[in-house]
Amino acid sequence: MCFWETGLIRVGIVDDHPVFRLGLRRSFVREPDFEVAWELGTASEALKRLPEDTVDVLLMDLNLGPHEDTLAVTRAISERYSPIKVIVISASLESEAAASARNAGAIGYLRKDAAIADLVAEVRRLASPREGAQRFAYSLSTRPADARSWAERQGLSRREREVLSELRRGHSNREIANRLHVSTTTVNKHVQHVLKKLQVRTRGQAVARLSASEDAASRRRANETTIADRDIAQQTSGVSNRQDR
Repeated sequence: MCFWETGLIRVGIVDDHPVFRLGLRRSFVREPDFEVAWELGTASEALKRLPEDTVDVLLMDLNLGPHEDTLAVTRAISERYSPIKVIVISASLESEAAASARNAGAIGYLRKDAAIADLVAEVRRLASPREGAQRFAYSLSTRPADARSWAERQGLSRREREVLSELRRGHSNREIANRLHVSTTTVNKHVQHVLKKLQVRTRGQAVARLSASEDAASRRRANETTIADRDIAQQTSGVSNRQDR
């Protein structure tokens, strides 16, 4: 069952590092609009799994070790299961690698070392039927600040960022405590720290600052993507020409 049947974005994760897979799973499970269908260590396993347990989005590492060809499997999935959106994740910052992923049928190429909150947000955007098909997402910025979310740059800890995310969804402190498996007293302290670090007085103001920062980031990414699209198009042309020879 997929998004149009459940309202949840079903995600499959393919990475040969168990700890990284577990971290991704936990991050997506915390989100109310995501469901992790499965996590696997090889692309070939994913190809075998899809006929019986499909997903909306497949996150797949570019480098899965010997005898594993992520791009070949991406190409096979795009040909056999066109509704599935494949997003290649990688530590590589090479535009040619992104161009190869695009040629294989991936809809995005994202950094593995990006802030988890940013990665989840980008996957959500790409999963949208309206936005996901509009543009190949290319996230390769090498500037250290860009690898950190706005909330991190404000000094918020990982738990404080999670609490802020829950505040944005309108949850009460008691509800947040239940979702994060901590006490209400602990959540109260986190909320106070969030307000102090963001220099605001109310929860609503904190959420408003978060939203404003994301709007600004979206505008900046749109401008950067226009430039990146041109670079990828040039790389894609070069890759295609070499393959034709």
